[in-house]
Amino acid sequence: MIFWVGIFVGALFAHFAIKMGFYETWAMLFNIVISIYLAIFLRPLAAQLFPAACDMPYGVALTLISIAVASFLILHTISYTFITGQFTVSFPKIFNSLGAGFLGFLAGFLTWSFVALLVCVTPLSHNTFVKQIGFGTQFEQSNVSYVCWWSNLVDRVVSSRDKSYTTEKVIRELLKSAEKTPTRKGVQPQVTDPNKPTDANDTQVR
Repeated sequence: MIFWVGIFVGALFAHFAIKMGFYETWAMLFNIVISIYLAIFLRPLAAQLFPAACDMPYGVALTLISIAVASFLILHTISYTFITGQFTVSFPKIFNSLGAGFLGFLAGFLTWSFVALLVCVTPLSHNTFVKQIGFGTQFEQSNVSYVCWWSNLVDRVVSSRDKSYTTEKVIRELLKSAEKTPTRKGVQPQVTDPNKPTDANDTQVR
């Protein structure tokens, strides 16, 4: 089901992309890809800097979406200020429509795949209904593979580290971290043994 929802979201993006044009849509797709890449690979660093936030049940998802949204806003502001807002590139009408629609569809499906990933790293992924609608094997075969393809494409260009540290490995670690729901930190109730001598400090004076 989530695959077809992604198709629908991609179609919506394609509809608006045709109105935007190929040039602006290409910039939007680029910003989305980079933002998702940064969110995935900067999440471990954010976990080290803010361990308390990531220990919450929805901490991983909030960290991912915060990095992604912040990165997109920064990139969009830069691209609009220095590129799309300053220069206009004209293309043939048919190419401008079909090309923009195609890129818009790719951007929409990628955005939905990232949203689906956010759901899968939250406690909601343990819900039976959530698994039945496709957040399971189907999600890993389609949406995860799509996110990994784009992120690995960026990683080949900008990364100089060992290629064994791929997007697939990072996402697998994220999904494994969601398998265990964090427990709240606090004092656990203790059952006292009536035959055990109590400390003098614990003795209550009646």
